[in-house]
Amino acid sequence: MGDNAAVHRGLVLSLLGACAVPAAEPTMQPPSAPAPVATAPASTTTLAPDERLALGGGVTVHFSSVVVEQIAASPDGSYPAGSGVTLALIFEGVGAPVSREISLLSPGYESVREAWFDRYRVRVVDVLDPTRAPRLVVVAEQVTDRVRPGEPLAVRAARGRDVDLETARMTFLGHSTRHIDAGESPPLMVAVEYHVLRAAPERLETNVGTDDERPRRWRWRDYLFTIDAHAYDAWMQLSIARLELEPVPR
Repeated sequence: MGDNAAVHRGLVLSLLGACAVPAAEPTMQPPSAPAPVATAPASTTTLAPDERLALGGGVTVHFSSVVVEQIAASPDGSYPAGSGVTLALIFEGVGAPVSREISLLSPGYESVREAWFDRYRVRVVDVLDPTRAPRLVVVAEQVTDRVRPGEPLAVRAARGRDVDLETARMTFLGHSTRHIDAGESPPLMVAVEYHVLRAAPERLETNVGTDDERPRRWRWRDYLFTIDAHAYDAWMQLSIARLELEPVPR
């Protein structure tokens, strides 16, 4: 988790810096967007300090490091006065523990209310009594195999360029392959990097199969990527669909 005192001292500066800098413009506009999907109200769970919520597959989540901050307005008026609550969601059970930052900020600042671990999404609805006995109200969901209604996004991803994913940006880094034995078909490896607000870039390389395997697909969070055409290490024509989520079984 690092030194909490250092985190507290740097919190206000990191929040202001992240919120005051305009978001990068996407390099291309997808021709269509998914149709809105009506969903049933999600059930919530209230977590006490050190209480672990089981998500599935041995993975649990709990929270720590709740900090209440007052944000002073800038002298030149470039950002307003405000307040916020920040905390860390800790995912455990697979490999080393993973910490995700959550921030619930006042109007004029952009909050980060959800965190992902593999196929699980935890969304923070509220923080009760944050200064004395904090309790977290969350909605825990998991990704299904069901594709959301609506047309998928159709985008051309050029090497080194960004694709806007609504909740993130994806940079296509390039293609590669792996050593194979004589007579085997070479697999196509896709390297991408995902960029999410106030999170370190997430770089992934995925084996999407050989020329004989169709469709060539990979997943990230609730996104399903399908390669419709490509030029090796130059570009990909992608169909990007969103997958439905469902509550984590209790």
